[in-house]
Amino acid sequence: MPADVDRRQWIKTAVAGAVGVVCAQRLDASAPGPAAPKPTKAPGGLPSSSTLAGDDADWAQVQRSFVVGRDIVALNHAGAGCCPQPVLEAVEHYVHEVETLPSWNLFQYGPKEPIRAGLARMFACDSEEVAILRNATEALDIVLLGLPLRAGDEVLTTTLDYWAMLDALDQRVKRDGIVVKKVRMPVPANSQDELFDAFASAVTDRTRLILVSHPVNLTGQHFPVARICEMAHARGIEVLVDAAQSFGQFEVTAGSLQCDYMGTSLHKWLMGPKGTGMLYVKREKIPKLWPLFPAGATLPPDNIRKFEQIGTAPMTMYALSEAIQFHQAIGTVRIGDRLRALTQAWTDPLRANERFEFRTSFAPGMSNVIATFHLKGTSSGELWERLFKQEKFFTFNVARRTQEFQGIRISVGLSTTAAEIDRFVTTMLRLARDLPVAH
Repeated sequence: MPADVDRRQWIKTAVAGAVGVVCAQRLDASAPGPAAPKPTKAPGGLPSSSTLAGDDADWAQVQRSFVVGRDIVALNHAGAGCCPQPVLEAVEHYVHEVETLPSWNLFQYGPKEPIRAGLARMFACDSEEVAILRNATEALDIVLLGLPLRAGDEVLTTTLDYWAMLDALDQRVKRDGIVVKKVRMPVPANSQDELFDAFASAVTDRTRLILVSHPVNLTGQHFPVARICEMAHARGIEVLVDAAQSFGQFEVTAGSLQCDYMGTSLHKWLMGPKGTGMLYVKREKIPKLWPLFPAGATLPPDNIRKFEQIGTAPMTMYALSEAIQFHQAIGTVRIGDRLRALTQAWTDPLRANERFEFRTSFAPGMSNVIATFHLKGTSSGELWERLFKQEKFFTFNVARRTQEFQGIRISVGLSTTAAEIDRFVTTMLRLARDLPVAH
């Protein structure tokens, strides 16, 4: 059968029941709580993995499922992803449905269990190792603030890690007298070996925990997480992985990371409702980890749900089921291929222009779909403002979060079109030609 026929058949069948499968699970009488919305047909128009990942015609229907505005081009999906229409409809439904009996619907675990199981399948772990939270910061803070550490114990991380995590560690320094070592990494790095050696050489007999990003949010730099975990475990050190910029963007599993703890956002690359996150804790480590909010007699210390005891929680998290189904109907591999094709479409022409300097390494295995560049002779703050207010591109100025370097971070999403990328490239090449070099 011709490849084009295969693709069109896949288009008709792959996503048609994306939301309906989960809705059927939700309507199980054994899972009390707000009723699920009626099955909604998700968009078709998805290419097979054998077709060109950057073929915009094949992705047109997928892009139309997002309500993202086109007047300003969104190029900061690493900050927050765009929800597809089925997820937005589910969010609206659950917000309304909870009001039918608030004091009952707000405090039910039943509807969350299919979500927990779905996330566990994605991460290839036990569902009793997954907590559903509000964001990656909350998930990572549970470990950083809840792990038993004493004065003099060391936590090893980098200066490039997410600012909120560094703030949490600084608080533990003041509160508990621990020592935090922030290793300064080369930007861009030359190799995975260089990054591994930087971690390995900073470990001491007092090191108790390593916090490593997968990848770094500022530049998209990948770290050799599995190698770092193997080195750390050989020395009795635990590892916490910040996977906010990987989970949902490409294949990430407990087995591939080999970490003890992992925190991630679900409103970035999974395209879930805003204010959703996930924490993974190896089952045998759950009892010793203190929750941010005391669970008391509500749950035993070995129950992963003790980390979810935050009081009244938004019911929008129920729409994670629709997000998981939408994401899986397309497939992580297809999503990754598409995002990489869009990324290469803008990085290649800018890399060929000597006015641009990249903070991201493009060597194999060093980065994926997040890339950061600097237009030589300009201020990244002024360039960000020019891009947003005049050129109508929303990007991210990394100088807001680091004093080590300047740069503009670009991160595409499934809603991004090839035409938008073409316009961005044309704009940047014009600015490189016309903007004067400051001395």
